Amino acid sequence: MAQGSTVLATVATLVVMATAWAFEAAPVPRRVVVREQEFVVAATGAPIVMRGPNVVVKGPPYLPSTDGNTVCNDVVDATCSALGNCTSCYTFNQADIDNLKSRGWNAIRLGVVWAGAQPRDEDALDPDFLARLHRVLNLTDANGIHVILDNHGDMVGSAGCGNGVPMWFQKKAAPELIGKPLETKFPYSLVMPVDKVSGYSYCGTNESMWALHAGDPNYNLLNPCCQAMNSDNPGGLGYTTISQATMGYLIKKGPGRDDFVRYWRLLAEAVTQHPSAVGAELMNEPMTIIRNEAFDTWRACAEAINAVIPDMSVAICDTGEGAVLPAWVDKVIGGGIAIDPATVAWIKQATTLFYAWHWYGDPKNVDDAVKNVQAIGSEWNVPTFATEFGSCEAWTAAEQANISHLYWHYSSYCNTGPWFGNRTVPTDTFGGCLLGWAGGSSKGVCSSPLN
Repeated sequence: MAQGSTVLATVATLVVMATAWAFEAAPVPRRVVVREQEFVVAATGAPIVMRGPNVVVKGPPYLPSTDGNTVCNDVVDATCSALGNCTSCYTFNQADIDNLKSRGWNAIRLGVVWAGAQPRDEDALDPDFLARLHRVLNLTDANGIHVILDNHGDMVGSAGCGNGVPMWFQKKAAPELIGKPLETKFPYSLVMPVDKVSGYSYCGTNESMWALHAGDPNYNLLNPCCQAMNSDNPGGLGYTTISQATMGYLIKKGPGRDDFVRYWRLLAEAVTQHPSAVGAELMNEPMTIIRNEAFDTWRACAEAINAVIPDMSVAICDTGEGAVLPAWVDKVIGGGIAIDPATVAWIKQATTLFYAWHWYGDPKNVDDAVKNVQAIGSEWNVPTFATEFGSCEAWTAAEQANISHLYWHYSSYCNTGPWFGNRTVPTDTFGGCLLGWAGGSSKGVCSSPLN
């Protein structure tokens, strides 16, 4: 009799634990959701324009600390660059939240770089990264700041002197190219050959130089050939043979795409209890021109994310997140050119998608960029979102069109390289000063307040 009671008690305990786990695991509603061609506040249905900065860390530890009580204030100028004593921010704390709100901002684009979030090929995210992520999202949850989770990468991955895709993934995608001199093959060699990138001649085809630190996750920060080329953000790095092999492996149906979808599923599972995490931007400025496979990949990720969080908004985008498909193309041919018709139909029927775009002078007039994305948004019945740009001109244009917008960027969030005294990577450094890193400002991109 006592044994039977023990068994029943054990079963009852397990049932209670399972029920509690299911309750805890159920995602809380997102605070902002998609409604046709606009974002709305979920609780009221009122339209909302999200505005604010990018908060992106491009190297270890890949997310800012929430410590401290002072607002970010970078000093990166000609004087400190010459002396090697520039300063950058390492935090995003309550003082920064208060700074955002005082300017009328209500959102951030938070970098969740795949290389930092999943540094090992396993069905889990890095615990230290997750701890930092939860601390940031606890802040945004508590303060009503909306967050777009941005898998931020530039020029694909570290093995090609870029950033974003983990080294383990590039070893699977192109093992024979790890630590080899960068090269560009046809047809990309006709447009953006890597040997024309500034700094390429520092190493050229010197195999011993390119082999230094081969396979290290921080190859992009440690290898001298990369250091000579990747302070700016040259497109030529994104179209090298290794970068394109990586992108091809990622977007083609198979194990590479499966790894990418797995990452986004894991990240969605990690943020189920954070209502401020309203959106997922799958890949910053993807360097591929294979539109059909790219959009099929966005679909696979969106379906995996929404299986975990049904009301989370998910970005779709074009090559480099450009806003260059002319508006007349949407009207005459349709925005689904070179995309599987089934995927286009899925986009038009979906209720969680938005079209992410950037503007850095192409097309030349930002008003044309706005017209281009509005045409796509209208045809596909999705909102558009300017998730990155670097000018007051773009901020104003998006604001006037009631398009959500997030400027680049709140802080440089790095202290690597000669500007900061050539500290030892990664033991004495924070982030990565590479690929368009400079110019962070907690005051915004306009000389006057942006609220």
